[in-house]
Parts: sequence; structure tokens; C-alpha cells
Amino acid sequence: MDKSELDFLLECQKELASLKERIGVLETRISALQEKVAEAPAEVPAEADEVDFTGVEIGIDVPADVAVPEVETAEVSNEEPIDIEPIAELESTPVAPEPVAVEPEPVVAEVTVDAPAETAPAPAAPDETANLPWRKDNPGLMVKNIRSGISLLDRAQFIGTLFKEDFALYDNTIAALNSMGSLDEAVAYIKANFPQWNLGSDVVYRFMMAVRKKLG
Repeated sequence: MDKSELDFLLECQKELASLKERIGVLETRISALQEKVAEAPAEVPAEADEVDFTGVEIGIDVPADVAVPEVETAEVSNEEPIDIEPIAELESTPVAPEPVAVEPEPVVAEVTVDAPAETAPAPAAPDETANLPWRKDNPGLMVKNIRSGISLLDRAQFIGTLFKEDFALYDNTIAALNSMGSLDEAVAYIKANFPQWNLGSDVVYRFMMAVRKKLG
């Protein structure tokens, strides 16, 4: 067993001891809460008094006699229509247009020059990681070293699944990623060295979020 494996084992033992202590504290609190609940009297909600609306009539009294005013209609007088004489049509004599002499335009021979064919630049390959969640989600507080942003349980899963129980490969990869200056550089490194990784899986999501705590 080398030093890295021994350090990892010691960290696991410390973490287990801390978890057992926290479990004991939680069990004590749960027991105290259960005793309080058992001693508290049960409260029975009082039933609301029902209101009987039987026999209640709601209406509007309308007077029996309502005087309706008579409406007088205005008389319309029928006046005789006014005769309007039609306007006489104006007689117009057509005027022939005067001929205009048009000089022929000189014919200019068109010369076509074949332009050199332009070669279109090759389109850039689309980045399949652009829409993945670990590209957009907030990684949290920034760290100076990727190792400090990885929990003990995540470290164990990364080594077991992504690095196939190879502790040295894990350490070398973290050291290489720590030396890089951008996330795109780290993604290119991972694609080149670990093409078998499923970049959309949950374990890769947590690994890349730890990398983003250092590279943004």
C-alpha cells in the first residue's frame, strides 16, 4: 500500500468516526422531541357554529304605479324635391402630341471578368458540451486547488469509477488540471485523455463542477 492509499484510508476512518458522533447527537434530539410530543395534550378544533338562513327573504320593493312620461314625436314635413339640371358635358378636341427626335445612345460593349473563386472557411466543429449542466450551473466558492473542492466521498467515487482504482492517474490528472488557465483547456485535455467518459453523467458533472471551482 503506497502513501496515497494510506492517506485515503486514514481520511475514511476519520470521516466515519465523525459521522457516528453526529448520528448519536441526532438520536438524542429525536428521543427528546418524541417525549415532548407524547406529553403534549391533543387539541380538538372547535366546530364552527352553523348559521340558518331558512325563511330569510331578500328582495326589492317596487312601487305599483309608475308614471311613464309620454314621448312627443316631431312632425316631419314632406318638401318637394329640388330639380337639379344636369351639367352639360364639355366638348374636348383631342390634341396630337408633337413628335420628338430621339438620338440613339452609343452602344458600349460589356466586358466580363471572371472573379477568382473564394474558398469558404471550414465551419468550426460544434462543442457538444456547450449545453451540459456543468457548463451553466454555479460551482460555488472558488478554490486555489481543485483537491480542496472535492469531498472525501466524491474523491472515492471519482477514483473508483472515472480512474478505475488508479490513484496515481487521479493525482496526475488533478495536478495537470490545476496548472491550466481556462475551462476550455481542461475540457480539451479530458476529451483527449479520457474519451470513454460520459460527459453527461452525474459523476462527471460533480467532477467538472469541482474543476470549475478552480477554473471558473
